[in-house]
Amino acid sequence: MKVAILSLVLLQCLCCSGRPPLQVDLAPAAQKAASMSLARVNTQSSGANLYRITHSSLKKVIPVGINAYDLMLNFGIRETVCPKASDTDPEKCNFKMGFFVATASCSSRVRVSSGLSELVSLRCSRSDSSSSSSESNSGEALRRLSGMSGQSHFGIGAGPVNTPTQRTAVDNHLGGNGMDNFML
Repeated sequence: MKVAILSLVLLQCLCCSGRPPLQVDLAPAAQKAASMSLARVNTQSSGANLYRITHSSLKKVIPVGINAYDLMLNFGIRETVCPKASDTDPEKCNFKMGFFVATASCSSRVRVSSGLSELVSLRCSRSDSSSSSSESNSGEALRRLSGMSGQSHFGIGAGPVNTPTQRTAVDNHLGGNGMDNFML
């Protein structure tokens, strides 16, 4: 009996950290997070056409509570030929061709909790298609998603269920860059 109890205690110590494991397959949650981020870009952009993701990657998973975690995503977007008014799925739109097509590098943080997703932050910076160095964009000013001038934050809504008084914000900074029809 003592051996069984000691074995059970040993297995408990070796196998479990006391924290429930995250989902093994994060691909569906990451895809939903990327789609949510792209939808925000498309609704807040001042351009006439939709944007589509060119590449994306899940950079980090941050546990923030029991069954809650933040997904840190990096992705690139490019303007498509589909007008916003068409309500077409951006994934079905062809990319606009040409040297001066609007592109951007974006990062977002999406909180996933109990099957619900909430966009916590979204930041995009204009990509310069004429530049051969990604370092030239490091100081690029960002345009606020709402398209307003000045420096402020754009609220997303109430925070997580456990802290109803907490509010989250999308990190948006503006600067003129000559691309008035591009939201970033």
